Amino acid sequence: MWRELTTLWQSICDPEYLHLLLEPLPLYGLGIGLTFLIVSFMFGEPKCRMLALAVICVSCASVWPYNDLRAKATPRILATRSPDFAPLIQDQTQRRKDWSWPYYAMSLCSFAALVASRSPKSRLLVFFVVAFGALLFWFSIWMHKKECEVYHRNIVRFVPVR
Repeated sequence: MWRELTTLWQSICDPEYLHLLLEPLPLYGLGIGLTFLIVSFMFGEPKCRMLALAVICVSCASVWPYNDLRAKATPRILATRSPDFAPLIQDQTQRRKDWSWPYYAMSLCSFAALVASRSPKSRLLVFFVVAFGALLFWFSIWMHKKECEVYHRNIVRFVPVR
């Protein structure tokens, strides 16, 4: 058992594995956070609203370490895949990097709403977080679909252009 725990720890320290753990966090964290934010706003629960905003903030901020780990893992990923898929993998890695800014913006907006949760203007910030969060959630689903096209060929059939 000790050997398996050591192996697990080594895997978690490996950028190739850790970036896979972080990849769905913005999608699921944003979805769960938005759901709780809407419910807490409807029922007037300020503590639940603060927790939901914190979940949104942390899950969107997780894009930063994800991009760093993915950049470290990309050479090894390319070495283990078919050379036909190398351009597709590199394009997806660049797409993830180029489209990180909406997550950073959402993280800042949710943090601002969290800080201003006691002020009268917090309702406007929460409304903005919900509206922008819904758009970002839809975008995250699309980005996850693109990820599936690259790494899970059994889900989406892709024939590389020759």
